Amino acid sequence: MRLLERLGVTHTPASPPPLVERAPVYGRSPVGYSADLGRILALPRRDLATAYTSADIEALEAQLRAPPGPCSCASMSPLRPCPTRLRRVQAQALLEASRVGGLLAPIGTGHGKELTTFLMPMVMPGCRVAVLFIPANLLPQFQVEWSYYGAHWRLPNLAGGRWFRVGLPVLHVVSYNKLSSQEATNLLERIRPDLVILNEAHNLKDPKSTRTGRFLRYFEEHPRTRLVALSGTFASKSIKDYAHLSRLALGEGSPLPLAHHVIEEWGTALDPGKVVAPPGELEQLCEQGEHVREGFQRRRNATRGVVATEESALDKPLIIRERHIRPVPTQILALIELAHAGERPDGEQFQEQLQAVACARQLSAGFFHRWRYPRGEPPELIEKWFARRKAWNKEVWEELKGERREHLDSPGLLTKAAIRAHLTPPYNGDKPVWHAGTWPEWAEIHAAVQPEPQAVWVSDFLVKDAAEWARSRVGIVWVEYPELGERIAKAAGVPFYGGGKTASESILRETGKRSVVASIKAHATGKNLQQFSRNLVVTPPADGATWEQLLARTHRPGQQAPCVEVDVCLHTQDFADAFATARERARFIQETDGQPQKLLIPPESLLSHTTRVIPDSIKKW
Repeated sequence: MRLLERLGVTHTPASPPPLVERAPVYGRSPVGYSADLGRILALPRRDLATAYTSADIEALEAQLRAPPGPCSCASMSPLRPCPTRLRRVQAQALLEASRVGGLLAPIGTGHGKELTTFLMPMVMPGCRVAVLFIPANLLPQFQVEWSYYGAHWRLPNLAGGRWFRVGLPVLHVVSYNKLSSQEATNLLERIRPDLVILNEAHNLKDPKSTRTGRFLRYFEEHPRTRLVALSGTFASKSIKDYAHLSRLALGEGSPLPLAHHVIEEWGTALDPGKVVAPPGELEQLCEQGEHVREGFQRRRNATRGVVATEESALDKPLIIRERHIRPVPTQILALIELAHAGERPDGEQFQEQLQAVACARQLSAGFFHRWRYPRGEPPELIEKWFARRKAWNKEVWEELKGERREHLDSPGLLTKAAIRAHLTPPYNGDKPVWHAGTWPEWAEIHAAVQPEPQAVWVSDFLVKDAAEWARSRVGIVWVEYPELGERIAKAAGVPFYGGGKTASESILRETGKRSVVASIKAHATGKNLQQFSRNLVVTPPADGATWEQLLARTHRPGQQAPCVEVDVCLHTQDFADAFATARERARFIQETDGQPQKLLIPPESLLSHTTRVIPDSIKKW
């Protein structure tokens, strides 16, 4: 191959060098005193363990328990016991929310957040209309869970459901994806809930996104609306991920700063990073010898309106070990090196570092993405098309940074508003218009080029290895890229479950008697997949929260196997770096949330027969 000859590659490079954990570099000013810190220090402390008695919980259960009747629990697959009692954390969350009028619940995976969200409208005083937001891929499972719990507990009226009971609240169930769609620009305004419940609340962590902007706008216009937010991982990278949710749920009782600049300052000392700030005045949150993150977590969890778990939902071993893939083709390693130097294998030059990183990850899996032009557009036209598209996207992004209004709060709606603004004769309707400067040039050319994404395969080395794993045992092969998942599934003769409603419904019907290949994005959150006990993570994520969710699909209550096993592909430096970054972020989550992260389970707590719990290149993490 000419590329390899040009690079002078004649042998397989050595294994990636070991990663060494770096001590933080204090390159910022210490955190100072603020009115927010004074407010938080003055908040009353509460011991959740003693806040509610057994009598309180029994009275709550009696209030919510449905009359005895038939159920189908015994016929469920996998078998599940009748849910006739509330778990303690479920009862605490319901009681605390009803007492405080809002809830911030960092409750770990497997602790029963679903039932908590279903019952919340029944305990919130004066609740008439509630909205429950869940990830779209959990909608098929929602119907199963609703029927399972509804046979034993008094649930609210389900909007669009088969029955309606006078006097009970009405619950609307909406996916976060629906909240992002163009037609949902005024969705909450049409429903007018007095209670909003967020399951997997981290889906609204970005205030700049369309869905979060709509959510925040409703609370600004209806400040008396109550919020209950639950998530196994509120903050994956920064306390900024959920400071706005804490503010809306608990108001002046929030254990996080209310002022944006104070949140930013606290993040310099609490968030993961190579250059951080000394804790400074935040040491007032800490006891003697306590790390600032631990002090923050302890103070947050002792605040009224916060219910957190501090233990795993499953007391069974979890084995995480490296999957050895040798040798990695010399060609792949050379192309990865070229990608980091700024060039795609087909000669295209990258404009941003993120493009190089993404390409290197793809090459670690044996392929890379590029655009193809089946209509044969000339290079000059393609270059002009990309330049005008970039200018248009930039103007749209700048517009979305400002105040977001109905019918002007997403790229699609802005496009429609720009079209209305440039109509001849002029538009005379009731929808807003947007006089975008770059629209005329982009409108002139946008249909002239029609690129299509294409996956170019360089090597099937990883496909073959993953297929061999799937054929030799029963488990889930987790992948990031649909192209990779489809290729592995075909080679192994097993199904691939990507995105979409059909895939979500089908994977839940798997019995655990054959291997499957599953998309991390589509199925690594919320689903009950404990019929499997073995996992192969082919493309390791760099996010600690994603890992916690993925591992909890099989390492969760109801798991019948004696242990859960996870093999991880770390055959390139890019995958090893991603795993190391995930562990760093998992440590941040564990220290600020208090919830033990599955990715950080120490080697000594695992089964003695495990030969390699974590890879040599990551051991010092």
